Amino acid sequence: MMSDFEILASLIKEKTVDCGVLVADLHPADFYAEDGGRFPELSDIVFHIAVLSGQLDITVDDREYHCSALENNLVDIKPLNKVSSIRPGDGFSGRILALSRPFIESVLRGRKPIRARDILAMKISTAVTLSDADMQRVEEHFRVVYENCSGADGSRLDQAIFCYAALLLHLNIIRIVSSMLQVESIQGVSGNAARILDRFLCLVDENVAVEHEVGFYAAKLGITPHYLTMISNRFTGCSAGKLIADSLMSKAYALLRNTDYTILEIAERLHFSDRSSFGKFFRKHSSTTPAAYRRSIM
Repeated sequence: MMSDFEILASLIKEKTVDCGVLVADLHPADFYAEDGGRFPELSDIVFHIAVLSGQLDITVDDREYHCSALENNLVDIKPLNKVSSIRPGDGFSGRILALSRPFIESVLRGRKPIRARDILAMKISTAVTLSDADMQRVEEHFRVVYENCSGADGSRLDQAIFCYAALLLHLNIIRIVSSMLQVESIQGVSGNAARILDRFLCLVDENVAVEHEVGFYAAKLGITPHYLTMISNRFTGCSAGKLIADSLMSKAYALLRNTDYTILEIAERLHFSDRSSFGKFFRKHSSTTPAAYRRSIM
């Protein structure tokens, strides 16, 4: 079974992939599924695209973004986003950095440089417009990553330098974007509400395969479902129910890519009452059926 990181890599013609890091110069020929197939929906993935010229159209969370060197020149995809198409136009050029989940987990070793609620606050700002100065900083970090590509014959030290150069680029992009969005002001709205949201997100991650209802999480937190949804909307622009559904869909996508499981077994693992109820939920949040999604990625 291919991970979303590997699927993304397969859509890029010329790239360097090492230690769970992908870096590449992008061109109009990239991102086209082979044999005219459907673009594979990607979730639970981290990547950044700097648009240098031409236009790039990308659909994220069912919203389309038109990106150019003058507007929306940085695409910032977080694990909670769902990418359903990427379409470069004639004359497009750009650069991409993508990081696999094992890479991030390995280098950060459980540390979270940015809080989950801040990632969610940034979730709705998929494409942002960097100033010339900020784009120059991003370009400089890309240059350092390219200079330290270790290649097949690289030593462990070479690989370590490459990995940390990639991580530095990733973290600097997060810093630039979060600064633009003034995440600090979001944190200051209500310390207690922010702590509730942090706990809610942890509970969702731990329990979503079994518990799908807002009421369960609200009860665990000792608050009403209405108050939990109000906090969620305040910090992230999404309801508590939408965050639960997005997390559940991420697990569904991953299981459907694993052909060891039948769709009925996946429905049971995700605690749906039957295959039909799982199918209705999946169609509601993806506009396709589980079987059709699995066929599209085979």
